[in-house]
Amino acid sequence: MTNVEEIREILASSQNRSFPFHMTEFGLDLVVQEGVFPPEEFVGWRWATENFPPVHGLEVLEIGCGFGLPGLHLARAGARSVTSVDINARAVANTIENAARNNISNLEAFESDVFSNVRPKRRFDIIFWNFPSRFAPDDYEHENDLERGIIDAGYALLRRFLSEGPEWLTNDGRIIMAFGSDARDDILSQIVRENRLEASILVQGSRQARTATYRLVQVRKGHEEPYSRFSQSRVLTERDSGAISGRRHQSFDSTSPYR
Repeated sequence: MTNVEEIREILASSQNRSFPFHMTEFGLDLVVQEGVFPPEEFVGWRWATENFPPVHGLEVLEIGCGFGLPGLHLARAGARSVTSVDINARAVANTIENAARNNISNLEAFESDVFSNVRPKRRFDIIFWNFPSRFAPDDYEHENDLERGIIDAGYALLRRFLSEGPEWLTNDGRIIMAFGSDARDDILSQIVRENRLEASILVQGSRQARTATYRLVQVRKGHEEPYSRFSQSRVLTERDSGAISGRRHQSFDSTSPYR
């Protein structure tokens, strides 16, 4: 279990700097404002953006937009539209600012607690979420919006996301999550089964000078089986094998120590 006090110190330290914070990534001129998810965590977002499957002509919903990545990049990469939401009003304003700075018009951003303000009849081809993988006890109380973006108490937010998310998918749509190797695969597997979904690892890897392994996990609505197990995702893997050229989908390891 992650030391919550250590996480709080990291988040507090991340705000002890001069703002706004400027950076250039993927040809985008970006600014990070005070009170928005810290740039120190940007490496995970950058990896997810680099390895995201093609979105040309697709409707994309991004949960937890932060200062705008990868939503802004996906909008520029050919998505028909990108809807970016965040529980943090400052993050939403920051994303809107960065969209204007880069003349991106096919992205809208608004405040929403996951799906709370997303129109019920909207349907998306892809729903993306950079999952807050830091674990805390069920009774953990967040002190601010920054903590809500990185700490999921008892994985209650993950349960809510996967139980509600399929309602906003098109028939062939999928959820794509950035789900770190330090997250609880056993809990994810359990939630997937409870909601009769299918899941597999779309791609995984790491970045230079980083020991962490990053993963994109895709989740789809279940079909004939009453529930799906990661160890049985070969059919899903074959069906989507062309999503990323040169990369192969992988099932979750059924020998995980969490199982």
